[in-house]
Parts: sequence; structure tokens; C-alpha cells
Amino acid sequence: MDQLWLSFIQLIIAVVLGAIAAYLALFLFQWFTRGVDEWQLLRDGNAAVGIVLGAMLVAVAIILRPALVVDRSVWDVGGSAFGQVLLTEALQLLIGLVLAVVTLEIALFLFGALTRGIDEVAELKKGNLAIAGLLAGVLIGMGLMISPAVSEIMRLVASLLF
Repeated sequence: MDQLWLSFIQLIIAVVLGAIAAYLALFLFQWFTRGVDEWQLLRDGNAAVGIVLGAMLVAVAIILRPALVVDRSVWDVGGSAFGQVLLTEALQLLIGLVLAVVTLEIALFLFGALTRGIDEVAELKKGNLAIAGLLAGVLIGMGLMISPAVSEIMRLVASLLF
């Protein structure tokens, strides 16, 4: 029964911090597309913006996935350490969230700098689905590449705490 309560509380923490992660991911996209009203473009049916926003959310989820797993095998505290597990999970999610936002921001900046011949933001405003697909691939690809490193960082965080 204790494991059921722990799992339920972990679910609540994951949902709350997941919503914050989604908001920050959208904020990150707004940073990349300064001067663009993404919400108006979505209301106008701009699929390109929707694809990139969706990819941003998927990339953040991929990066944060390892933060949801608390490895209690590295601890020497027994099986009923609810507070420690919850604290560790919350801390891992916060660290993972910072890593996700920072790394994706850097990836978008570098990609934009490397593709000087293309104004990605202007193309997205025009609804260019090819550019949207390309940016979606960059974001999801970065998420997949960053996720194993985040997993190792989370393992280190758990071992340092307990």
C-alpha cells in the first residue's frame, strides 16, 4: 500500500512539474521567435508553428523522462523513504527542466547561426512546413541526444543526496 501512495504522489509531482515544463518550453519557443505572436498564428491555422511547438514539447518530455525515475538502489535508507524519494524526484525534475530549457535554447541558437541563409522565424510565419519539419527534427533529435546525459546526471544527483 505504501508503494501505491508513493506512486500517486510521484504522479502528482510529475503532472505539476510537467505543466511547468510545457509552459517553459513554449516560453523558450517565444524567445526563439521574438516579435511573433505564436498564439495568433495558431488561431489562424498556421500548421508550421504548431508542428514546431509540438516538437518543442516532445523534446522537453524526452529530456525530462530520466528525471522521473528515482533509483532507490543507490540509497542505503530502506524501502519506505517517501520523503526522500519525493524530494529527490522533485529536485531531479527541476534540474532536468533547467537542462532541457538551456540545452534546447542553445541548440536553436546554434542552428539559427549555422543556417544564415534561412530566416526560420520568417518562414514559420509564412507557414513553411518544410522549415517546420526541419526544426521539429532538430528539437526532437537534440532531445534524444541529451536524454542519456540527463539520465547520468540524475543518477549522480540521487547518489549524492543519499
